[in-house]
Amino acid sequence: MLSQTHCLQSEMPLSVLRVTVDTITCILLFVGLVPMFLRQSVLAIFASATLFGAARADMTIQRIPIENATPVLLLKGEFSQSDDPQQLSREVAASGAKAVTFDSNGGNILAAMAYGRMIRSLGLATFQLRASQCASACTLAFVGGVIRQAEPGAIGVHQSSFAPGTGLDGPTAVAAVQTMTAQIMSYFTEMGVDPKLLQLSLSVPSDDMRYLTASEMQSFGVTFGNLNDMAGRLAAAGAAVPAVPSSAMQEPAAQTNEQKARAFISAYYDAWSQGNAGAVSFMEKAYGDTVDFYGKATPKAEVVTAKRDFATRWPIRAYSERPQSLRVDCSITCRIEGSVDWYAKRTGDRISSGTAEFSFGWDQKTGTIVSESGKVSETDKGASAPVRLISQWQEQNGACRGGSGDSPDALATCDRRERIAAKLQSVGWCFGRAGEYGYQMDWHACDVSSSQQAAAGANPSAVSSVVRKNPADFPISSRFAGKTMLPDFKGRDRQFNSFRTRIRDGMHQGPNFAGHYTLIQIGCGTGCSFAIVADNKTGRPAGFPRGGEANMYLALDYSLESRLLAAQWFSYDAGRCFLEYFDFDRDEWKPLTKADIGNNDTCYKTIEENLR
Repeated sequence: MLSQTHCLQSEMPLSVLRVTVDTITCILLFVGLVPMFLRQSVLAIFASATLFGAARADMTIQRIPIENATPVLLLKGEFSQSDDPQQLSREVAASGAKAVTFDSNGGNILAAMAYGRMIRSLGLATFQLRASQCASACTLAFVGGVIRQAEPGAIGVHQSSFAPGTGLDGPTAVAAVQTMTAQIMSYFTEMGVDPKLLQLSLSVPSDDMRYLTASEMQSFGVTFGNLNDMAGRLAAAGAAVPAVPSSAMQEPAAQTNEQKARAFISAYYDAWSQGNAGAVSFMEKAYGDTVDFYGKATPKAEVVTAKRDFATRWPIRAYSERPQSLRVDCSITCRIEGSVDWYAKRTGDRISSGTAEFSFGWDQKTGTIVSESGKVSETDKGASAPVRLISQWQEQNGACRGGSGDSPDALATCDRRERIAAKLQSVGWCFGRAGEYGYQMDWHACDVSSSQQAAAGANPSAVSSVVRKNPADFPISSRFAGKTMLPDFKGRDRQFNSFRTRIRDGMHQGPNFAGHYTLIQIGCGTGCSFAIVADNKTGRPAGFPRGGEANMYLALDYSLESRLLAAQWFSYDAGRCFLEYFDFDRDEWKPLTKADIGNNDTCYKTIEENLR
């Protein structure tokens, strides 16, 4: 059951919570709209809402009546030039509404932005269920919410287009498009939305629609807000949060043993795809005291040891069950059978990829495995990419984007896609590169050009496994001996003149990196720094590709005897801490690997601590 206390104790930003009816219920509970209601009730009320709109306007405003609370306002129809956003202000004043939702395929861009600004000025929250979409220009109105949340697939974007019969000539049309593009970018900035969302929109033809995933909405800032922030804002305004009558509380339907078994096997392979510590911790709880382990009665301790040994040999792993292959039969215990695709890497970059059949006996009373067996059915010789998991993601992505309405099957498909995307990221694969349009984006081994919106649907809390690289594998050709040559700050190296004192002081101390270089890290404010590497042989300084406000809390790990450098930094845009390896070879920084290692707290630890 949900309660006010449950909602208040949730300190996670709405943008990183999986959007369920519980999440939206919390939003409405805080804004004083509804004691408690379920999705079916919302959809039924949508169908019978009372109309409060001007007959001449395409956009109408409907009240969704809520017992013992102020209503939710539904903006329904297409945005048009004849719309009057003041109509919304009057309706809020009359009804006391504090949240807005939409049922709109878009319409006039300027009208939608006008509604968005009105929503923001009124301090309203916006939320969107998948069952009633908000697409095209409607997205502009939606982001006006001070607190905003949407289910995956509820917000759609594409290119704007001129209405039929506009009759603009070529130059006029181009000028109009440029002007409108500038206005939309300015509006996104005003609303706290990443203007890169426009780039994604422009990649989708006007006769198609691109529905945003949960991670995309979070990354672009389409969804935003914190439950406690909203509660505090209302408290400061003197708004009372209504009590929750017990009659409004409804227990969720009990899961069948088959559903529990399916959920367990998903959790099993999710855990096995984590780093070694998390994976082994799960295994210690997942097995019974004695297990029929591949035909032999085996104590739990031996089973866990076997799992730990395998994880040590193959520290980077991604396993994803094939949902259509699952077969579950429950009586005294549950028999769970099916197929799982895997991709794993070990020291020396050896790769294993394929499909295996599995069979588990699961005791639903204790929630533990009592038997396990299986066999490899297919392997991918010479594999370099996680082709099977990518194929699974593509299948689930197509089904999610093409899903209909608010059906449980469609939502489950979107969930599976996001789980697979997180696993692909954890083994070093990213979706899209910076500057690419949607149709150009594909899965690839992560590098410095990989988009920070990598992995449509990726779990933002996922943490990649990091393989420590050996500095000895990147040897230097020679060590510097002789007199240090200083830079020519008045001529060739004048671009570094502002930092000449720091560079000179560093070089006077001698080389500290890659045989004959001195690496100098210079501060640029709280948490901000950048690095310069100077050649003691030639006196030529050069920059390092990370640092400044884009790469906060920059930490570097390097040595005189190796070309290898590890860099750790925090991205405010992504809200994540990253660790990268570079090879400084022949005066060129060559990126080797990049991994998401956690949230901002992770970046407060040293590189050595994070590599343990």
